[in-house]
Amino acid sequence: MKNQKNQGFTLLELLCSIAIIATLAALAFPVFRTYRDKADGVTCVSNLRQLGSAVQNYVARNDGRYPEIEPDPQNPVYPGDEHVKGMQETLEEYGVTKEVVKCPADLKSYNYFGKVGSSYEWRPFVDDELQTNPVILTRGGQRTVPPSKIVLAFDVERVHGMSSDFKSKKNYLYGDGHVRAYWDTAPRIPPKN
Repeated sequence: MKNQKNQGFTLLELLCSIAIIATLAALAFPVFRTYRDKADGVTCVSNLRQLGSAVQNYVARNDGRYPEIEPDPQNPVYPGDEHVKGMQETLEEYGVTKEVVKCPADLKSYNYFGKVGSSYEWRPFVDDELQTNPVILTRGGQRTVPPSKIVLAFDVERVHGMSSDFKSKKNYLYGDGHVRAYWDTAPRIPPKN
């Protein structure tokens, strides 16, 4: 009869295997986070493009005028005006749902969506203006600005691509429907609770 040896792992081999797996996981997690952050940024840009399409449809059905949207229901720009609603409610019939006004990166950081009902802020200075000739009030008086230069909505907080050196991106929706992202390197201000 032959002498059979135990064919199992020793404790040392098991601990070495666990250490190697833990090291590989620690190296992989920052890469996964980067990909998740990029996916959140793409989702946000897609949401703003859908908002842009909804605004263009609204303009087409309402004599070429931009909608009147209340940016923050808790601090209304139009107090007492019953027909002015938030972004989602105003553009709902044009395909805007709660998911469209919800930026996934915002939900993970400051959650303005939970506080205001939208991760994006509407710029009220174009409310009820003609899309072809919007008149904007500036320090120098009234100006007519082309829609491609007018910011309609943007990320409430810069939440995309946060890195240790405080560089991040904010996405902006313009009056003609295009979306751009800009790097923001200004010092962060803690959000108000």
